[in-house]
Amino acid sequence: MIRKILCAVMCIAFVFTLCGCELFATDTAELLSPPALSGDLYPIAQAIEESAGGSYTFKYPSRGLYRSAVVQSDIDSDGILEAFAFYSMTDGETTTMQINAICLSDNKWQSVAQQKIVAGGVDRIDFCDLDNDGIQEILVGWEIYGTSEMQLAVYSMGENTLAQRMLQKYTHFITCDLDENDEKEILIIKSSTTEQINSASLFALTDEGITEISSCALDNAAKTFNEPLVAELSSGKPAVYIDEIKGVGAVTEVLFMEKGTLVNPLYDAESRETTATLRSATFSVRDINGDGIIEIPVQLNVPSVSHSKLNEKLYLTSWCSFNGEMLTNQMVTMINVDDGYCYTIPSKWVGNIAVLKDTDNRLRSIYRYDAQSGTVGDNLLYIKAVPKADWDAGKYSAAGIKEIYNDGETSFICRVSAASVSDGVTFETVKSDFMIFE
Repeated sequence: MIRKILCAVMCIAFVFTLCGCELFATDTAELLSPPALSGDLYPIAQAIEESAGGSYTFKYPSRGLYRSAVVQSDIDSDGILEAFAFYSMTDGETTTMQINAICLSDNKWQSVAQQKIVAGGVDRIDFCDLDNDGIQEILVGWEIYGTSEMQLAVYSMGENTLAQRMLQKYTHFITCDLDENDEKEILIIKSSTTEQINSASLFALTDEGITEISSCALDNAAKTFNEPLVAELSSGKPAVYIDEIKGVGAVTEVLFMEKGTLVNPLYDAESRETTATLRSATFSVRDINGDGIIEIPVQLNVPSVSHSKLNEKLYLTSWCSFNGEMLTNQMVTMINVDDGYCYTIPSKWVGNIAVLKDTDNRLRSIYRYDAQSGTVGDNLLYIKAVPKADWDAGKYSAAGIKEIYNDGETSFICRVSAASVSDGVTFETVKSDFMIFE
């Protein structure tokens, strides 16, 4: 039996020595991925094997839409897919990353061009026609070996050539048409925590190559940048929205072109920060009201009510559209992050309520508030999260208490007072203004 087991192990080991890829990878992505290409990709694997000239290890992008070590795309729109393989090769103590362009010719996949760079991995891959010549450029974010920095390389595919057109450090990059000339540009976000200098630069591919069109400063206190979002201002102008984490809060900066210059109007040049959109780090920009326009969440102060020594502070969230000059409130919400819901405050209540936040009892309660005298009045309504089993068992049954929603485990219940009904806020309106917040 022992001899049979040893024989099986030796056979498996021998099979893997025949593979051009290394069996054991150093990063998690490779450990989770198959060691070799098969099926429809097998002929491409053969072309890689023939052209690599040595052993190699496939590299898988860690972010973005494309997560395979071999990406196929019809970059010249001729109806035939091209393939681009990403792998590392080691020569002595130097490890280089390779991009290998493989095309189908005479019903056979063949490597037509290669480029290499000293790097440790692939961050992301994208395709975009930057000069409207009908052929997409290949945008590759390389992870620089041994550091947290990344470099964007842009390649143009020619007749059996792969020309590198650009190499720029970045934290994030995105393609967009901010100058509205019907040609895409590359927006690069760069963050330097050591130098506390954050910036954005817009690049375009012209006859002279890829050149910087314009740049602007970003909040220098920001430590983390979320993926930029290409959308429109409320005026219809194309823009890029960037959510950023700073300290325990977050801000949003909005970039667009104005008279040929990249501008960031929410940024305060004197303080080198953005404060107009400050709020909890939990909230990100979104189309909160479904009107097709992105809204920015802004923290809104509201008087607090306390029934204990805890005196928990709650902020409302004002969701604002931005036209490039002014933030305009579209709706105000009370968001309970712990229980995952959002309630839209009726417009007549904004500025005239105080709120009780009771985390231990999973309760939010809204009261009338007189700003002139600073006094709290009648209770208007409360929303409470309870176990659905307890609600079904009648534990919370009482006059006026109803279930708004349940997710199978938690029931969200509310009580609407007579004072609330006199304002036109009923159980039905509360239910329609309640939503699960993700």
